[in-house]
Amino acid sequence: MGSCGRTPRAFWWQLLVALLAVLAGWFVSSPALATGVQVAPISFDFEVQDQAKALWLTNTGPQAVNVQIRIFEWSQVDGDDQLTPTGELVPSSAILRLAPGERQLVRLMRLKRDVPARELSYRVMVDELPSTTRRGQGLRFLVRYSIPVFVLPPGATPRFKSGGPPPLTDPASFSARVIERDGKNWLVVTNNGRQRLRLSRLALVDARGTRRPLVDGLVGYVLAGQQRQWQIPVTIGALREGTLKAKLNDDPDEQSLSLDHASQ
Repeated sequence: MGSCGRTPRAFWWQLLVALLAVLAGWFVSSPALATGVQVAPISFDFEVQDQAKALWLTNTGPQAVNVQIRIFEWSQVDGDDQLTPTGELVPSSAILRLAPGERQLVRLMRLKRDVPARELSYRVMVDELPSTTRRGQGLRFLVRYSIPVFVLPPGATPRFKSGGPPPLTDPASFSARVIERDGKNWLVVTNNGRQRLRLSRLALVDARGTRRPLVDGLVGYVLAGQQRQWQIPVTIGALREGTLKAKLNDDPDEQSLSLDHASQ
């Protein structure tokens, strides 16, 4: 009786193990599991005199790939990112095919030559297109790159220009507040400066100096003259008793964010 009761359970365990082994072998043996498209660089700064920049695409995979390139104007509306198709910045090729191991150059060309009072922001979307021949290729993940592009105002220094560290972020160029809405807390940052503000490594430090990481990597950008918000997993009480800190742009040290607390 006991033996008959245990047999079905043992059978199902053996079947599950066998199925997992088959699936694991299929995934590992699939040569098209990971895409081979890579892009460089991953960010661009256009100075006023620059007319074009070089974007390099490389196919490191074993199969040919088709790639589409689109460019959008990047703004922030009601605290969220918004992308709008634009003709101010265009790629030299919108569709291209990369053979295995091939490296191709695409020029990003600025057609609008106005001198901006504040930094202009764009996003370049590089999408791998689905292949028309899927039989025998196994599971394939298509990649998308979203590359930030900035057109600098006169006198601004590119973030990645060699020749010394960039200037430190001016705390007076932005403001931060926390709002409570629909039972959730939001960090709202307003950028009053002429260039973008990049936040990373957001953490809450309490009165005893204990650090609680909220976002280990990139939080996001606040574009010049605009506002961005992010939901944060902390209470208003904890924020009043502690200090919210973040790394700004390429500054070597993090800064404390002076917060105003409000509800909406």
